[in-house]
Amino acid sequence: MVKLVDRQTFERTCGRVMPVRRNMATFNGDSFKCGCGGEHTFDTAYVPVLLEGFNGRFVVACPRNNELISLIKTKMKFGILYKELELLAAHDTGAEPGQRRVA
Repeated sequence: MVKLVDRQTFERTCGRVMPVRRNMATFNGDSFKCGCGGEHTFDTAYVPVLLEGFNGRFVVACPRNNELISLIKTKMKFGILYKELELLAAHDTGAEPGQRRVA
């Protein structure tokens, strides 16, 4: 399982983010490692894409636990050819102080 980071570290790793503008269906069918420790198949119908960042980064919610968010990067070959999706960081929003955890 990937080590979960606190909110500030996650936000710093994300960098600047914006609402999703990119057609994320491009990645449908590709697998990615998730903050839950599992591997999921990316599908815009089942994997909520929450934010888009710069340099091919985007934030998704875990399809098994929507309180767990992962920062994913599109890994490129030679800077131009898409290779795979790479997990950069994960954060459990349900573990934040003042938030009630739903089982």
